[in-house]
Amino acid sequence: MKFLGAVEALSVPGREALQLLNQSNVFHVAEDAAIRLQGLMPPQPEQPVTLFRHEDLVDWVVFSITFLVLVVFDNLVLFGKYGGNMSFSKALAYSVFWLVCAGGFNGYIFWSRGAEAAFDWGTGYMLEWMLSVDNLFVFRSIFLIFHTPNSHKHKPLFWGICGAIVFRMIFFVVGEVMMHAFWATHFFLGFFLMYTGYKILGVEDDDEDVPSQNPVFLWIIKKIKLIDAYSPEPRFVLKVALDAKTEEPVLPDWTPQMMPKDYNPEVADVMQGRELIYRTYATRLMLVVLCLELTDVIFAVDSISAIVAQIPDLFLAYTACVFAMLGLRATFFAVDELVKLFTLLPYAVSVILIFIGAKLVLRGVIHIPAQVVCMTLFTVLLVSILASVVYDRFRPKDDEEGKAKDYISPLAAGNCGNASFFPQKAEDTDAS
Repeated sequence: MKFLGAVEALSVPGREALQLLNQSNVFHVAEDAAIRLQGLMPPQPEQPVTLFRHEDLVDWVVFSITFLVLVVFDNLVLFGKYGGNMSFSKALAYSVFWLVCAGGFNGYIFWSRGAEAAFDWGTGYMLEWMLSVDNLFVFRSIFLIFHTPNSHKHKPLFWGICGAIVFRMIFFVVGEVMMHAFWATHFFLGFFLMYTGYKILGVEDDDEDVPSQNPVFLWIIKKIKLIDAYSPEPRFVLKVALDAKTEEPVLPDWTPQMMPKDYNPEVADVMQGRELIYRTYATRLMLVVLCLELTDVIFAVDSISAIVAQIPDLFLAYTACVFAMLGLRATFFAVDELVKLFTLLPYAVSVILIFIGAKLVLRGVIHIPAQVVCMTLFTVLLVSILASVVYDRFRPKDDEEGKAKDYISPLAAGNCGNASFFPQKAEDTDAS
């Protein structure tokens, strides 16, 4: 009993000291810092995963109707009139049209969800646009590699966008689930974005990004029946006459860039005088679509990561991404003239990725409002465009055309079994 009384007596000064410490500013500052640092490593799961909330149903319906109407108008009216042969002024007007559509939809977001959601949507739009604009130059290289006629380009671009929209939804769902389910995801994602931004600064522009020699691409084209030719109309498949004995296509002994308009089984039958059978083959346009899709998947990682890191709302992130991709498709037809505006864009992308990554890692310590993030992105993009114009005006003019390398397609090189019988001639594959 005496021992317990002594302990209780000694504990009185201790309790008084703790009370004084609790009343001091030093204790409150330390407590506040500890609470903020705790945000870096949340011990409990965050808010439950609610990817498709009931209250978002009206917004999804509005987006779906708007998207379908715009896509139908785009393909039946705009492309139905101009196709892939657009002047720079028409292509620029086409891009402005999609920019106005994006602004109108963001106006709906502002009306239905408020200013912060509208700023988040604008941030996602600019992120996707900035991180995907380099794809335009890769797409251009793909069309050069496969000598795609201008009149055929709009179709693979359209179906490439459709595939990208589907893949984006899958990637966004996986990303949002991981962000909510695993507390350390924001660490890995933030450091990944910062590393990607740092790596961009040391990467030189080359043709290695074109996936025409990618193992996955080569494996796919070995598994389907292909013919190294385009049809007169932009088609993905074509009926081809084959010799009944050898089952080899009855075609001229050179690799055509485009099938003759009068080619049909009856003409081939008369010309060759053979017993023929007819099979359906995929055309070179199918290869172009596969290449575009593979490119989008490869380059989607950084843009998806950045948008998921910045925008926790699936509806805002996905719809902003879709409108940005549709706008980029329009911008493609003016890419040759706009290239001088994007010379220094990789540096802007690097700054943005490092900024978003650091913001994600330190989100429990520092809170940056959506308005500040959106204006930061806009400022960095604007500065990069102005700097690119100045840089392009004063730098020595080199031969940019020399970057386009002569290329023999994997079909003509004999890398895909069903079409290796077509020899390649340089004079027969000039771009139209």
